[in-house]
Amino acid sequence: MKKFSNTAFSLLALALAAPSFAPISAHAATGTVNFQGEIVQSTCDVVTASRDQTVVIGRYPTTAFKNVGDTSAAKAFNIGLENCEPGSYTVRFDGITPTGHPELLAVDVAKGVGIEILDNNENIFPINQEVTDTALVAVDADGLATVHLKARYKSFAQAVTAGTANASSQFSIEYR
Repeated sequence: MKKFSNTAFSLLALALAAPSFAPISAHAATGTVNFQGEIVQSTCDVVTASRDQTVVIGRYPTTAFKNVGDTSAAKAFNIGLENCEPGSYTVRFDGITPTGHPELLAVDVAKGVGIEILDNNENIFPINQEVTDTALVAVDADGLATVHLKARYKSFAQAVTAGTANASSQFSIEYR
């Protein structure tokens, strides 16, 4: 029979007694987690050629804008969509607007003029607002749609100054 040394016996006694020194666990507070969300219809995909495009409105002399509200010729552009479901959509253009003119995009250098976006029926797209018009996004049987738009310069001040008149706008199209 093996004999335990005093050290081994002391360690064994300590190991057996250790659980009695452990703190008693307390119950934690309870609560509730609420989860919210919604499953929505998928929206269309923007066709690659329409995703990042440049619309060249053209060069115009300051004399083309003699009065407030004068406009340049409109330049047509399209946003192609695919994988669309039939339904109602909103279209939105976001960007910086000249003070007091939420219907225009502010341009970089020229003064007194902005860029106006129109639909094919000459309706003005307000900037930074959703537009709901069922005719804007008409989905065909193959899930394709084209949003037909126009852009032009429009004066909002009596004096228009020369300079580049560039602007950019992010757009979004959402299923409703």
